Amino acid sequence: MSITRLEAIEFLSRLTPTEEAAFLARLGHWLTVVARGGYEFQAPGVVDPILLRRINEIQHRVFAQIAGLVENGERTFDSEDLVSWLSAEGREPELQLQCLDAFARVQARHNNRIA
Repeated sequence: MSITRLEAIEFLSRLTPTEEAAFLARLGHWLTVVARGGYEFQAPGVVDPILLRRINEIQHRVFAQIAGLVENGERTFDSEDLVSWLSAEGREPELQLQCLDAFARVQARHNNRIA
């Protein structure tokens, strides 16, 4: 399951501020699942600190966008810039796939909810 960058931009562009905030909150949850790959399995250590840092930077923008949407109904980032971060553009191909997969999973849930 995945989505292209263009499809993600088009999808986000169609959402109302309230829908986008809800979508991003769910996406933030899925990004924590991706970040778990940076931890030792059933142990307290970290095996991939770069992954954790990359996900943290993505979530930083996700939460900035949610805050702007909730506080004043305005987007901090336009859809194209946000998708650039959400898709880990310019980062490791595996991370890009994981982020786009997370996006697609949340989009499918959103689409099923409104269908």
